[in-house]
Amino acid sequence: MSQKILTPLKAIRAKCMDCCCGQAKEIKLCTMRECPLFPYRAGKRPKVDKYIDEDDIEEKTIS
Repeated sequence: MSQKILTPLKAIRAKCMDCCCGQAKEIKLCTMRECPLFPYRAGKRPKVDKYIDEDDIEEKTIS
């Protein structure tokens, strides 16, 4: 009896499925951009973190 591992991204995807009443197409069409899970709704990490401040980037490159 092997158990499925619920990774954080799979948990987010499951929450999105619950929010969209189990309709995967609705997840893709989601317009709730203020939801903190929005960038992760496809079950993948976003390529670029749009919420990083430019000041944070400068601090990392200077250090």
